[in-house]
Amino acid sequence: MLDPQPDLIKVGGWALVSALLVALLLGWVWRFRPELWHRTNSLLLGFVVVAATLALQVTGDRSVLPYFAPVAAVGLLLAVLLDSGTALVAMAILGMVAGAISGTVELAAYVFLSGMAGIIVVRRGERLANFVQAALAMGIVNIAVVSAFTLIGERDLTGVIQLWGAAIAAAGGAAVAALGSFVALGNLFGITTSFQLLELANPSHPLLRRLLLETPGTYHHSLMVGNLGERAAEAIGADPLVTRAAAYYHDIGKLANPTGFIENQAGQENPHDEMTPEQSAEVVKAHVANGIDLGYRYRLPKAIIGFIPQHHGTALMSYFFARARERAVEQAGAVPGTPQAREAQAKVEARRFRHSGPKPQSREAAILMLADGVEASVRSLTSQEEPAIRAMVQRIIRERLEDGQFDECDLTLRDLERIREAFIAQLLGMYHRRIEYPQNKVVELESRRAASGRTGR
Repeated sequence: MLDPQPDLIKVGGWALVSALLVALLLGWVWRFRPELWHRTNSLLLGFVVVAATLALQVTGDRSVLPYFAPVAAVGLLLAVLLDSGTALVAMAILGMVAGAISGTVELAAYVFLSGMAGIIVVRRGERLANFVQAALAMGIVNIAVVSAFTLIGERDLTGVIQLWGAAIAAAGGAAVAALGSFVALGNLFGITTSFQLLELANPSHPLLRRLLLETPGTYHHSLMVGNLGERAAEAIGADPLVTRAAAYYHDIGKLANPTGFIENQAGQENPHDEMTPEQSAEVVKAHVANGIDLGYRYRLPKAIIGFIPQHHGTALMSYFFARARERAVEQAGAVPGTPQAREAQAKVEARRFRHSGPKPQSREAAILMLADGVEASVRSLTSQEEPAIRAMVQRIIRERLEDGQFDECDLTLRDLERIREAFIAQLLGMYHRRIEYPQNKVVELESRRAASGRTGR
């Protein structure tokens, strides 16, 4: 009768090793990727590492079978759902596990280098072609590793051909497994995937259709902010797809009160003319809360909803604040510039004219805040020549920086400089001077003549 004790000891040993590896991986994330440190990401990391370890353990005592295991899918999944650095560390850990289980350096190199090749090529997995390219890269690396160790050691032609077949199958299987499961795992662990972001950026989305039909000015503004934000995100290495998707939905709260915002008034009377500055500030603040409610109603990802309050942060509504100070001076009957006027102005509380926040928590949210302010301000300029655009972009960035709006996100001064140049380049392309066609001049003169004729009646 066989003694089951050694098997139990071995199982306990592997369980201890798995727990140690997962703990070290989570410790690395906690130390070097604090933005990824929360419960759902920890569960995802633990799940995929343990599953891959079990797959290696099950196949580890065979000569060829371990080479069929699509362990590189872990690297692809983590690169797409989290980031490439975390994926690379996970593949290094799994490479050590593979080497320990098989007792060979070859399988360790095979697992790690295959996963590394896939991580490099798949990027964010935004297109099906990314996974096809990753499969090709992993297949080539797998064959290269097998061939290299065949030359180093001794292996017959039949064994090499079998391993080449296993290398190709493992690469294809890893890409298929990652492609087939990353959306499901993303939904399960509450991670917004690139496919979801692409779907959100589609103009046929019901919420974007509502923006277009009910608030055309806001819709156009959101598109322009998306263009600016995407270019700036690319310039500093942030996520351009997240930035664009967030830009499209950052002002959806204006659907609750379209005419409360000047871009949707289309020549109608401005309701703020009949309001006190405090009332106007409350109307503007309300679009943030309304946007959050609407985002949940339309089941937007929480990551995108989070951009709605962050795109204003705790910024001051300077226009209404200035109006309130002027009104306070008038009501006090004071002469502007006198001590009495300054005393009246001091009684106006700035906090009543600040958004509720929070401040931007990520580089993408900071870019969105800047793009939102820059697009609206540059559009209001009477001249969109390069000096005016440069001055306005610089002023918006300086004001937000001095107001402490970037205190809670990982944004450097070098990032701000690159964002500034990206904005300017994009805006100059949007507002470049066009050729003055003769027929356009004729139309313009006729329209003026007709307008003056109507006025003289």
